[in-house]
Amino acid sequence: MTAGPAKLLAVAPAVNSKTPSASIYSKTSGMMEPRLKPWPYKQLGFNYWYHLMDGTTKRFNDNSKVIVIEGPTGLGKSKFAAELAEELDMLYVPNSTMDDYYNNSYGYDLRELDHLFNHEKNISYDEKKFAQDPTGQNGGIDRMLHKLSYIRLNKYVDLLAHIFNTGQGIVTEKSPFSDYVFLEAAYKFGWVDRTSRTYINKLRAHYIPQLLKPNLIIYLDAPVDVVQSKIRERAKTTHPWEKNSPVYENTSYLTTLYEQMMKKEYIPKAAIGSKVLMYDWSEGGETEVVVEDIERLNLDYFDKYDKQQADWRLFKEEKYALCRVMYTQRHRVLINFKADYWDHDRLRMDPEESAEFQWQAHKVPGNRYTGGFNTDMGDSPSLIDMSNHALNDVYYHLDGRHLQKPEWNEYLKQREAKKARGEEKWWQF
Repeated sequence: MTAGPAKLLAVAPAVNSKTPSASIYSKTSGMMEPRLKPWPYKQLGFNYWYHLMDGTTKRFNDNSKVIVIEGPTGLGKSKFAAELAEELDMLYVPNSTMDDYYNNSYGYDLRELDHLFNHEKNISYDEKKFAQDPTGQNGGIDRMLHKLSYIRLNKYVDLLAHIFNTGQGIVTEKSPFSDYVFLEAAYKFGWVDRTSRTYINKLRAHYIPQLLKPNLIIYLDAPVDVVQSKIRERAKTTHPWEKNSPVYENTSYLTTLYEQMMKKEYIPKAAIGSKVLMYDWSEGGETEVVVEDIERLNLDYFDKYDKQQADWRLFKEEKYALCRVMYTQRHRVLINFKADYWDHDRLRMDPEESAEFQWQAHKVPGNRYTGGFNTDMGDSPSLIDMSNHALNDVYYHLDGRHLQKPEWNEYLKQREAKKARGEEKWWQF
């Protein structure tokens, strides 16, 4: 586990002493409750009729919680989050990145087709390009933040579905609730267009009310100069694209993002409904120490009208079941990722741009059909898969109607021939 001292900077708000305390427990404590057998929601889904035969709260225990890790980049949040999840017997959900967007589950990357795109909006833009040029590709950061918002929403809905169907808690990094901080900081520095900001905020206003707030937020903190030092150090080895970055060498930007937007604006607001633990992680810290602090927290018992943990006090079994249906049938939440606002020129594609994207994106192996239904990739779809809720394998929209042309069949023939000859880039033409 992570070595080094970690100073607890804050815990908010105070424990309510009117009622007995209930907490999250670690494996080491010996007080962890066993979980009942999970509902196979990925195979069967969940609906009203299933609710009549399978209760929701019977699977909940003290560890049926959402823990979100926040803090500056470069401090080892992913390693800490994975360790914490292991000790608390929770599911670890990694941070959302543009790799999630461009890579499909078959191991193929849309970015390898960048050389085929003629329209700038279709060329990839990710964290590496952002670190090198935050104003690149005429709104690349606008489109990246928009896509990351959608990915993070998807993951958060999925982790809520996991809790409601299995009772297992979640440890993840960042959440849809803190997304706006990165948008606002980029906007303050002129990197994001006003219309893009307006559109993304309109989207947030639609989908955020559908989500339950985290039970606990753990903020790993460090002064900006320490953060920059750690970024420079890792740029020598694992993150070369961050060397001399106009983003991470911009002290004013990092101060605005983490000291002002995150610590002074987001965290105090988030602490109203979620417990918050904050640590000085300048020299790392010990996961065991954080676990001990977590076990001392009261996360369950509050006054009926207390805003702390209020999202999770649904009182009636039927209300828990309704949430379970909504998150398991994820489209009920994702449908809110839209807004009647059309002036966001950096985000919106015109017909030619959209047609070009569809034509090239379908070339990625595994993208011809919905994930799990590509028999040429070794998939063996079952009757249950066909009758239930097949999910797209990627976060971008794929519309096969764009491929009703003779040229597409010709491309497939050439592709198969290249593949048979053993060409390395048999699909990238």
